[in-house]
Amino acid sequence: MDPKRSVKYQTSPALSLVEPSTPEQFEQYYDLRWRILRAPWKQARGSEKDIMEEDSYHLMVVDSAGQVIGVARLHLNTPQQAQIRFMAVETREQRKGVGKMLLLALEAKALEWGAEEIIFDARANVAGFYKRYGYVTLAPGHTLFNSVHHYKMHKYINQYS
Repeated sequence: MDPKRSVKYQTSPALSLVEPSTPEQFEQYYDLRWRILRAPWKQARGSEKDIMEEDSYHLMVVDSAGQVIGVARLHLNTPQQAQIRFMAVETREQRKGVGKMLLLALEAKALEWGAEEIIFDARANVAGFYKRYGYVTLAPGHTLFNSVHHYKMHKYINQYS
């Protein structure tokens, strides 16, 4: 998981999946995470990061103009269990397949790493999105900023699990 290596996957004429590698790309990546996942709740810049950043796989969707419109992160909790964190899509681009692109690419990466399961805490308002892709709710999760309810979700991704 070398964050300095950049791989670009062409996914459509308009959108590309990109692993951020330059300071400018990471600046755009973290800015979108903060604007979508933290700013509406008046959280400080920097709150969109945690101690797992350097040990994680980062992925973003970039449009034809080079604008970052979706971001997500994947890391391993154990060799068998991957976790998705900080998935965010630009508000105007939601419900256009950007989240699906990110989710399927993260699942492929987790399989490449040998993981058997993906877990995460999904915000209640987007749990239905994940259910459409085979994720199951395990239990209620935490409440972030005293108002953002989550569900613990998971999916077995390895057919031998």
